[in-house]
Amino acid sequence: MRYGIISDVHSNLVALRAVLAELRGRSLDKFVCPGDIVGYGPRPNECVELVRELEPVAVIGNHDVAAIESGTEDWFNAVARAAAIWTRQELSAANREYLRSLQPVLIFDEVTMVHGALAPDLWDYISSPWEARPTFEAMKTQLCFIGHSHYAEWYELGPGAVVPMQVGATSGHQLQFAEGVRYIVNAGSVGQPRDGDPRAACAVYDTDEGTIEVFRVPYDIAECQEDMLAKGLPVPLAQRLALGV
Repeated sequence: MRYGIISDVHSNLVALRAVLAELRGRSLDKFVCPGDIVGYGPRPNECVELVRELEPVAVIGNHDVAAIESGTEDWFNAVARAAAIWTRQELSAANREYLRSLQPVLIFDEVTMVHGALAPDLWDYISSPWEARPTFEAMKTQLCFIGHSHYAEWYELGPGAVVPMQVGATSGHQLQFAEGVRYIVNAGSVGQPRDGDPRAACAVYDTDEGTIEVFRVPYDIAECQEDMLAKGLPVPLAQRLALGV
């Protein structure tokens, strides 16, 4: 099986279309989405509808929750909170129900998937080897897909190791699984990268080859920024897209 990984779309339709154009040329069997289809960006309905058409294996993210449950936006800072409230008002009933149907944790094809972390809390960030440890301790599979931090990277924990190793993934970087080693993989963000590279991020997981390859895809950032400003979304959310932060 070959899976296309699309995470943290964040209502960025321009980036999502660019990523799908890249991935559809790579002989995929299925898509997976580690959460946050909506939030921040200007096209929540279009992004949910496009993802729904893919029929992906998907989990719910914290911004997806905030878009369907009033009060949960209190977790966020001021600009993210404003975007969450705007998104909730924009979403159609059908798209709200789709997001509501998603589970927070899934196991498929011997892979675990969660938006943030398996432990100690589902919305915790994994952004360091020490933060990865509780999820390694909780996972029952060799591989776990996450999102949430918007960093394209992975963590690996080999036999006898005390602290996991953290590896940043550049475009074209391929991870080859090794026997006895477990992995937590973040394919990066489609719609709002924060790892210093503003290009949209995605990945391909090949179960037969035991590999994951990360790709960065350029898209028209200015088009998305203009759309965000026209919708009245907070200016800092639009500005950060060009910086990859």
